[in-house]
Amino acid sequence: MNRPLSGQDARKILVVAYYFPPMGLSGVQRIAKFVKYLPRYGWSPTVLTVRPGGYYAFDRDLDAEVADAGIEVHRSGSLDPNRVFGDARRVAMPDEGRRSVLAQISQALFIPDNKIGWYPFAVHLGRQLLERGGFDAVLASAPPYTASLVGSRLASEARLPLVLDFRDDWVGNPRHGYPTRVHRALHLRLEERAVSAASRVVTINETIAAALARRHPGLTRPEIIPQGFDPADYPLEDAPPDRKFSLIYTGVFYDAQRPDNFLDGLATFLAGRPKAREHVTARFFGHFPNDARERIARLGLDRIVEVGPYVTHRDAMREVARSSVAWLVVGRRPGAEQISTGKLYAYMGARRPVLALVPDGEARRELEAYGAAVIVNPDDVPAIARGIGSLYDAWSEKRLAEPDAAFVARFDRRRLAGQLARVLDSVTAESAHPTANS
Repeated sequence: MNRPLSGQDARKILVVAYYFPPMGLSGVQRIAKFVKYLPRYGWSPTVLTVRPGGYYAFDRDLDAEVADAGIEVHRSGSLDPNRVFGDARRVAMPDEGRRSVLAQISQALFIPDNKIGWYPFAVHLGRQLLERGGFDAVLASAPPYTASLVGSRLASEARLPLVLDFRDDWVGNPRHGYPTRVHRALHLRLEERAVSAASRVVTINETIAAALARRHPGLTRPEIIPQGFDPADYPLEDAPPDRKFSLIYTGVFYDAQRPDNFLDGLATFLAGRPKAREHVTARFFGHFPNDARERIARLGLDRIVEVGPYVTHRDAMREVARSSVAWLVVGRRPGAEQISTGKLYAYMGARRPVLALVPDGEARRELEAYGAAVIVNPDDVPAIARGIGSLYDAWSEKRLAEPDAAFVARFDRRRLAGQLARVLDSVTAESAHPTANS
């Protein structure tokens, strides 16, 4: 049941999040939508974030959306590496080789991550905000895991219940390497300290929840609040469908998420069905690797593939809604089974058929339940070609599958904010009436 946000009835929560609008990309979506919709359930958020420095993308639409919702936002300074590029300046995403080297250097030098230079500034500003009084809880969203340390410090000092939200696993994050055993041990100690301070831990899927529970046997079973979509992000009235069979990808490629096998599969499909070339287009919006552009030329896909710039999330969803099929990739690598990319739920919100290049794991299970997905192994180029072919035939015959509406509704951001509000209601009730053993 919704409780109106009105005067003394509203409870206040301090939300600690490094990635927040106007910064863009997927890391900001979850927390921005939580704070937008929490007031519907009687919670008034105050956001503690960083003054944006150099970053790969900015989403002014999402920034305006938060402002229009009346959310109070406070920004601190920081000494993290993004400061090198100045304030709110867009910087180019490095190619995968350079990104990988920079990540290895960062993981060797900074613990828990290269945002640790934000910690003293965030704690200082957070103390000032909490000194005003009236707060009922603290929520910290990670990564970066520095945010978990900030949240646990502030909640401990103010004697407030703490909820930690993990969009990715911490110690078990498949994209995080540990140069030495000492590095891993230090991360494990910090993770233990943070989760021990939390009244509740929230994460996005069962695999991550199970991993956290295994590492910390005394931890109350983490609550699962999945990634989701906001119905307000789909302006369907001005999104006429493409006339061609269009496959779309929005966002970035990095690590094991690459477009190579998709492009090879597309070329294989067109080689076997040359008459389809005049009816097919593949569109990319976001950060596209330079070496993949060379692959497009080498495969003779120049007139088939369109590479567009990064656009705001809302504009990206307009393009997804216009397309015939959305596609995504979760590359095969250790730990890939725990990845349930936010892109998947954004595509679900558009109700588009999905071509999924994914291994066994969380993403595959969700897609199987979605009911409108063609799922293939990410490194099986012939299967990718067949998947494109089956979707093209369904499009040609006007029989593209419709998703399970009830399943999709589970991921509505408004509903997910209600789940978070219930967690917050629970921890504040426990804080007000502690048990004899607490």
